[in-house]
Amino acid sequence: MLQNAGVTRIHTTDLKRTRQTAAPLAKRLGLRVEVYDPKDLPALAARLRTAPGRHLVLGHSNTTPALVAALGGEPGEPIAESEYDRLYMLVLAPDGAVTTALLRFGAPWRP
Repeated sequence: MLQNAGVTRIHTTDLKRTRQTAAPLAKRLGLRVEVYDPKDLPALAARLRTAPGRHLVLGHSNTTPALVAALGGEPGEPIAESEYDRLYMLVLAPDGAVTTALLRFGAPWRP
């Protein structure tokens, strides 16, 4: 889904599931996966705001909405632990405006 999206950097937590999710795209694009601390989302948000490019961030149901909010985006409803189809796309404009798009992929999630 993201092979032609222009991703220039990939960030993931150090948990096996997120690293495994990041690996195929990182390999295809020849990118190094950068590990971040999910307990320090303000630091990651600051890094994302200042680093140019298109970033893919892989996180968790209990951290991703908080990161979206820290970046000024709209996190929407909480993510259920059994939900794996949510993809946020945030555009951070130079004037500080943030646009949030919520995308879904794969089979639809059912509670």
